[in-house]
Amino acid sequence: MSHLYIESDANPRVKRWKKLATELRAVRREGAALLEGIHLLQTVAEHPEVRVHAVMLCSGAVTEEAVDLAETVSAERKAPAFLLADRIYSQISPVENGVGVMCEIEIPVPASEDDWAWEDALYLDGVQDAGNVGTMIRTAAASGVKAVIAGPGTAGFWTPRVLRAAMGAHFSVHLIEGMNLRKFREAYRGRLLAADARGGSNLFEAPDYTSAGPVCWMMGAEGPGLSADALAVSDERYWIPISPGVESLNVGAAAAVCLFDSSRRRALRKGTSPAAE
Repeated sequence: MSHLYIESDANPRVKRWKKLATELRAVRREGAALLEGIHLLQTVAEHPEVRVHAVMLCSGAVTEEAVDLAETVSAERKAPAFLLADRIYSQISPVENGVGVMCEIEIPVPASEDDWAWEDALYLDGVQDAGNVGTMIRTAAASGVKAVIAGPGTAGFWTPRVLRAAMGAHFSVHLIEGMNLRKFREAYRGRLLAADARGGSNLFEAPDYTSAGPVCWMMGAEGPGLSADALAVSDERYWIPISPGVESLNVGAAAAVCLFDSSRRRALRKGTSPAAE
């Protein structure tokens, strides 16, 4: 397969990719995102519904596995393949010392409310750290949650750091961005559970909160936690018991505890293991 070689900063595609790599506004305006690495490209290959705009290889440090995968995706999705000069690739790549393969995809159209309003969900209330956001998307997918909703102020789901942290989980859950609490409360048909270290019920001692239907865990930003508005719309509040002398949990860790507690409770009621649900 032939690759179009690019070595100039002035190339329009290079300018576009630089913006997609660094500007959330550009990601949202263009409706496109950059994915770097073999694992993410493999995930794209496993989801034929994902539209690929381009596949990019580094002209220097690139493995044979990366080349083979890039050529397969390029051929199957009828996407042009580009060979970038090392310097150009480094300017665009969202990670240092990557494996030398990237792709540009079209961001999927968000699911309608009918697809997620009656499902277990996760709401991110202004979580700004991209690593935490990506980790929580990955955790949600692993625990069986069907939708992750971002409130205003949350890091962009389709930015490179979030995509990297989520490790392909973006294509296993419904993702909705920019939905404020009022609109979400009106749309969601389950109960909203607030993870709040400042009060509520002990999560591990509470009765089964999953027995009445779908639930959505709400997680707040590192430090301040959930906003007053989030606490006001919540149906129940829970805190996670931790050892004395430890101030708090990282929000990504707290989300994992809460989401898998929900998965465990549903599995126990059904008489199955969480992995078998």
